[in-house]
Amino acid sequence: MTVKRSPLKHNLSLPLTSVVSSSTDDIEAAILDNWIDGILVLTQDGQCVHSNSLARRICDRIAKEYPCVGAIPEEIWRVCQILIKSCRDFPGRPVVESELELRQSYEHFRIRARWLRVNNNAEPKILIVLENQTHSKQNLAITEVIKYDLSPREADVWELYRIGYTYQEIAAKLHIAVNTVKKHMKNTYAKQQLGGMVEASYTEKLAS
Repeated sequence: MTVKRSPLKHNLSLPLTSVVSSSTDDIEAAILDNWIDGILVLTQDGQCVHSNSLARRICDRIAKEYPCVGAIPEEIWRVCQILIKSCRDFPGRPVVESELELRQSYEHFRIRARWLRVNNNAEPKILIVLENQTHSKQNLAITEVIKYDLSPREADVWELYRIGYTYQEIAAKLHIAVNTVKKHMKNTYAKQQLGGMVEASYTEKLAS
């Protein structure tokens, strides 16, 4: 007896509009506004034509320690001026970078400027990317805390050390003795060394 098989049916009858409920413009705007870095788009005379929320917050914090040119912090506009000048003097230089440190908040930013051509007829704009390197280091520290199973206090010390605090500054921030900071750092390095040995042993087993 032959059993007649019915064709497979996939439950994929949802209309496309229910999967893609937003327009392309809405999606692009949401991506830019939630991007991990701050984004600014400036004209060559310093007018801001687009900014995401993170860039506006970063500019507000920079403006507390550095003067502004209009609504743009002077340090950011200086990078733009270098890009404009390099277009004439060094045509093959597509990106200009600089770094900026905020003393009050211990934040360290990388500023990147490059040309943005929307279409061939319009004057090119300047795309500014503001990377908070302190947050990047904090994210790395959190990953290392989990990877090496650090204790809560070891984690506190390691995160501050990762973003640039000295032992004395860590001690003052956490209200502990400098020798206590050194003890936590010693324990952290020991756990990292042990973790590296375990990882190396596992890699050797996979290769054999």
